[in-house]
Amino acid sequence: MKFDPEAYTITIRKEEIDGDIYYAGRVAEFPNISAFEDNFETTRTLVIDAIQTLKKISDETHSEFPHPYPSPADEFSGRVTLRLPKSLHAKVSKIAAKEDVSVNQYLVTAIATYVGEIDGISKVVSEAALHIAHVVRSGLYAWQNASLQFMNVTPSQVSIPSEVAGSKYLSGPMSQPIYAG
Repeated sequence: MKFDPEAYTITIRKEEIDGDIYYAGRVAEFPNISAFEDNFETTRTLVIDAIQTLKKISDETHSEFPHPYPSPADEFSGRVTLRLPKSLHAKVSKIAAKEDVSVNQYLVTAIATYVGEIDGISKVVSEAALHIAHVVRSGLYAWQNASLQFMNVTPSQVSIPSEVAGSKYLSGPMSQPIYAG
C-alpha cells in the first residue's frame, strides 16, 4: 500500500483562542499533532507536513508507522454508552470543566491519546521527550555541580525547595542547606 498522508483522519476547524480566531488542525491517529494558523490551507499544509515528517522518521528508525483508521462503516454509529463509577465521573467532570471542554470531548481526547500511545508513533514521540528531559536533567546536574565546585560547596550541602524535590525531572543527593561562605 502506498503511503498517503491525506488518508489519515484530519480535522480542521475554526477555534477561538485567547480572543483570536485560528484554524486548528488535528489528526485522530496522531493525538500529538496539532497546528494553529490564520487560514485553512496553511493549517492543512502543516498537518500534512507533520504526518509526512513522522513517516520519514519512522522509516529512518525502522519503526512501525500507524495505518490510517478505516473509513467509518455503517455498523459504527459513533455512539457508545459508557458507565463510570461516580467518583471517576466526578473527577472527569471537574477536569473537563477546568479545561473548558465537555465531558464527552475530554473522554474522546483521553481515549484517542491512549490509543495513539498503543499505535506506536506517539510512544516514540513520548520516549524522545523523556530522553530530552534526561539530557536536560543531566546537563543541569553537571552545571549545578560545576557551580557548586566553583563556590567550594559539595552537592550534599545543597537544599532543593520542596516543590522541586518531588519533581521527576530534578532529583539528587541534595538534602542540606547551602552554606557558601
